[in-house]
Amino acid sequence: MKPLHIILIIIAGLGVAAVTTLFGNTTKYVSFVEADQLAKENPGRDYHVVCSLDKSKPIEYNAEKDANKLVFYAVDSLGNPKQVIYNKPKPQDMERSEKVMLVGHSEGAFFKATEISMKCPSKYEDAPVKQ
Repeated sequence: MKPLHIILIIIAGLGVAAVTTLFGNTTKYVSFVEADQLAKENPGRDYHVVCSLDKSKPIEYNAEKDANKLVFYAVDSLGNPKQVIYNKPKPQDMERSEKVMLVGHSEGAFFKATEISMKCPSKYEDAPVKQ
């Protein structure tokens, strides 16, 4: 084999390895019901759930007792409610959020979130126009 062919085979192999690695780390957008079903097949694998905060139920957070435990209820885009446990400090202005994107996995009766991203309406409102 020519050295050029060997170099091309190595480059192709590295490309396949990179694509395989990136594909293995991607997560899927699901509902809470799908997360429950997928947890049986792939326990501990993280998924994205787009939901809104269930404001009719209390948010349990006590920074003095345990600053790294937040418990709240969320409703996914299909209307399925679920208790969410987040073992990090409570995000600022969580109560004002319009939508919440959770990354985590289902553990029976609750969803264990590893990341929370919020869309707050105040961030996206137009600034007042001066006249």
